[in-house]
Amino acid sequence: MVKIPYLTGFEAYLKTRHISDKAHTEYMNSLTDFFNFTIQHNNDYKISEDIKDVHEMDVRLFKNFMLDNLQLSASTINKVISNLNVYFKYLFSVKKTPEIPTLNVNSVTVPKQSDFPVAVFLKLHYYLQADLSIYTRLLILIIAKGFNYKDALAADFYKKFNQISFDEEEQQFLNLYKTYIEPYRSYWNNDNLFLSRNRGANTPLLTVPAIHRDLKKDSEVTQLDLSPKKLYTTFILLALSTHDLSTDQQRALDALDTPSLMYYRRLKRETNFDI
Repeated sequence: MVKIPYLTGFEAYLKTRHISDKAHTEYMNSLTDFFNFTIQHNNDYKISEDIKDVHEMDVRLFKNFMLDNLQLSASTINKVISNLNVYFKYLFSVKKTPEIPTLNVNSVTVPKQSDFPVAVFLKLHYYLQADLSIYTRLLILIIAKGFNYKDALAADFYKKFNQISFDEEEQQFLNLYKTYIEPYRSYWNNDNLFLSRNRGANTPLLTVPAIHRDLKKDSEVTQLDLSPKKLYTTFILLALSTHDLSTDQQRALDALDTPSLMYYRRLKRETNFDI
């Protein structure tokens, strides 16, 4: 088990705060997770195990790890940072460390329901007909069919996409898309859905920065966050808020592993997401 510096003194300090057993466990879990991470990523601390070798960058790296790798909810991350802050302030007060590494590490903003582009999926047919990039609209349709944006941009995804059924208005958009994409398919001799419009490109597949440029431009036009992750998250939250799931919603939920499903359920609770 990883060593937590000055743990005995800190636990004695916690007793003076009269915290609950649950809160005490949360402090211990936060510290254990942080020092497990830090001893793997901070070579100086790995060698010395001296708290003076733990700095603000270590806390920032751990925060980013919780956000990007563990995909923990904002409130969970903020609780961990708060627990670490209490710990480091205690060590600073008893002169065990010359700095408070958490002092300038900001909490994660807890999103509100208004931050999610719900209208895109509630009024899907309107947005498929809107004056937006053809690739933006295609990505929205793919996500609305229960696939994530990584699926959408993957090579050979078109084989799976072509087996899906579409309603009349969705098919109308796809007819427009087919007219648009045909010159690029002919040029590249490629059937993938997102093809590069740059005929001098090294690969026929559209790059991630290129689709992000389209989405950013259309986000400004619609005043909605149309980033791939936000679109997918919104669709999942809508599915979790629906009693009678559609085939597309069920497909999306079935594709989630247990940790991801737990993450989206926590996010739904924290944002009070409902329709």
